[in-house]
Amino acid sequence: MRRRFTKLIILSGILFLPSQLYSQDRNTEKISLSDESNLSINGTSNVNDFSCGLEQEFSSDTLSFSYQFEHNRVLIDGNTLYLNADEFDCGKRGINRDFRKTLKVNEYPHIKITLKELFVEDAVALPDEALVSIEIAGTARDYIVPLAEIENFENSIRVSGEKALNISDFELEPPSALFGLVKVRDELKIEFNLLISQNL
Repeated sequence: MRRRFTKLIILSGILFLPSQLYSQDRNTEKISLSDESNLSINGTSNVNDFSCGLEQEFSSDTLSFSYQFEHNRVLIDGNTLYLNADEFDCGKRGINRDFRKTLKVNEYPHIKITLKELFVEDAVALPDEALVSIEIAGTARDYIVPLAEIENFENSIRVSGEKALNISDFELEPPSALFGLVKVRDELKIEFNLLISQNL
């Protein structure tokens, strides 16, 4: 029996997919991200808050992957989004410099976000969580990411949400400035709003 199954990709994220048929077999899919998508890394210091928005254009990227429905999970393989670490703009030159130095951009130019699994209650439900691997400066960590909002459109889907993580998760030190008087807190928050289209 075949049913319509709505799925997604995440994103960069944090990132997700559009739609195909419910099946126990492994299927393949191609999707692309619209330039209407946005992703930011937000943090705080003992002085103020900051937000680093990704300026990268997504529209030229096509993601190919395979997936398989298994009980209340969708297992996904081959779905990695590469974010150019030097294309995050924090609004001020000094913060941009510290941000890129902390992430070791010269040595590791990409932040890699890989969607590994989606969690659903049944074959016709929308996913409410995703298992995502995030790799920064050569160190990868897995996170469960809540999907706060999902909107369906014709041949596309919009996914938004946020996830808190720590800089130290990736064996990095939070930056400091002015001889240590300004200290960035360890926790960062990734926020994403992705418009994903199915390549027909």
